Amino acid sequence: MKIKTFYAKTMAEALQQIKASLGPDALLLSTKEIARRSGVWGKSSGFEVVAATDNADEIDVFYPSEKADLENARVDPPQQDVTQSSQKDSYSEIYSPSTLAKNALVASRRRTKAKRNDFDATPEISLEIVAEKGFPFKGRISLGLYQDLIQSGVDEPLARTLITSALDSLSSGQRRSRAALMRSLCQATLDRISLPSNENGMPGKRVVAFVGPTGVGKTTSLAKLAAHLALQKKMKVILMTLDGCRIGAVEQLRCYAGLMGIPFRFVDDVSDLPQAIEENNQRDCILIDTAGRGPRDLAGMQPLADYLKRSEQIEKHLVLSASTKPSDLRNIVDQFEICRPDHLLFTKLDETSSPGPILNELVRTGKCFSYYTDGQRVPDDLRAAPREHFMDIVLRRNNNAFKE
Repeated sequence: MKIKTFYAKTMAEALQQIKASLGPDALLLSTKEIARRSGVWGKSSGFEVVAATDNADEIDVFYPSEKADLENARVDPPQQDVTQSSQKDSYSEIYSPSTLAKNALVASRRRTKAKRNDFDATPEISLEIVAEKGFPFKGRISLGLYQDLIQSGVDEPLARTLITSALDSLSSGQRRSRAALMRSLCQATLDRISLPSNENGMPGKRVVAFVGPTGVGKTTSLAKLAAHLALQKKMKVILMTLDGCRIGAVEQLRCYAGLMGIPFRFVDDVSDLPQAIEENNQRDCILIDTAGRGPRDLAGMQPLADYLKRSEQIEKHLVLSASTKPSDLRNIVDQFEICRPDHLLFTKLDETSSPGPILNELVRTGKCFSYYTDGQRVPDDLRAAPREHFMDIVLRRNNNAFKE
């Protein structure tokens, strides 16, 4: 590993030096602002930055800029070897090459040790981003988590806000713990989204309707919920469908109902739905499937949308695929607002490596996060929205990320 210490009047100048000397893949180990006092820059303030690269094993502890040499011709740059004794005054002792080299080596060893943990082996954020974006936070752990959020698809402003909020609630010592920061980040996230009040995965209302675009898994998700309620919770459930458009849709849901031993009813028109619900008042839960519609072809479901908007007894879930690209996901949510859905249900989490847009939409819309699916098994792969480990979904991590 090659470690260098750079002195410059501005942070941007220091980063340019680092990139030129160590390459674009260099890692930022530490940054200090030198106060306005006698020293390398005389009366001017400056920055001391320690950086490293894995491309070499040598240690070079001082790399002043040419501009700095011209401006400070009368001041000899530090030429001590790392084995020499400390300087006479306190400033020289603190910033001597030997001290800087020692601190850099200690930081490097800590970084190597931390990478042995699978949840901490994330690539460092690039120096250009640190310089250009003006982060309100610094440090390897916080920048690493920020980068994890961005790579997962979380919007940049939201990622910054979450990390900043998480850091604000921690002490300086806790900020150096990835586990503590993860827990604080999860809490900061939960403060900005809505989760159902029922923690056991039970619907909040007796009548539940699923709406959404085609191909996102509405029917399968409804069957999973029905199996959970009927087979595991021992509730009296009935399945209904309004989907007479898709070939095989009625037969598919009828087959699911038969396998679970619960009644099934096909409702041909929205105008017949209130009567069908009234006739099954003795049921603990009525689950209603609807025909899928593209976000640009919602005119055909306007009667259903009008009925759902007026009905306060129906809990409405907008079913969305987690593998949908962010711009399309935002458009779908906005278009289906004609149905006034109060919950978002995300499917196909097993088919995406970037689930961050889920968080974007939950924060943007303020709607409840009800369920998510991560497989085809009925009912095993339908899960209630988590609370304690919500960031597991966003970052695709296991619970080890929350352990010391």
